[in-house]
Amino acid sequence: MKEKRKVILSLGSNIPDRKQYLEKAIVELEKVFETQVVRSRIYETAPWGFESEVPFLNCCVSFYSSCIPTDLLFVTKRIEKDLGRVKKSQKNEYQSRVIDIDILYVGELIVRTDELTLPHPQLYDRSFVLTPLIEICPAFVDPVKKQNITAILETCNDKNSVILYEN
Repeated sequence: MKEKRKVILSLGSNIPDRKQYLEKAIVELEKVFETQVVRSRIYETAPWGFESEVPFLNCCVSFYSSCIPTDLLFVTKRIEKDLGRVKKSQKNEYQSRVIDIDILYVGELIVRTDELTLPHPQLYDRSFVLTPLIEICPAFVDPVKKQNITAILETCNDKNSVILYEN
């Protein structure tokens, strides 16, 4: 039997109905991986890396899976597509999207391929990822930085406001 690792994902949406897209993605993740995810609360944040009048809703989820990272990537891309995402950001040019699912961690694996980098290389600079992440696994130790999420958030330079979404 394959070893199960803790999978940690970040979800975001800024196309109405933003909350509904997050909920649908979570339902699909639970269905595909036959598990109930641990989820953070939902936060509202300004778009990161581009301009948009509609702020993002973001949350993090975690669950255990024996799925290998490349298969996990395939599944998350399929869920994005099934929910209506038509185009991934290209050349670091970001845009509005119905759903974005980023793989932050798969256990303590470090992966560097053309398709996937783990831990997610930009999570250290994104308070909209670290704030909900600290809710679900504050003591998780990043395999690259060798620090827990709480310590990583304390050194994050992203000063964009991350506001608890109450709706």
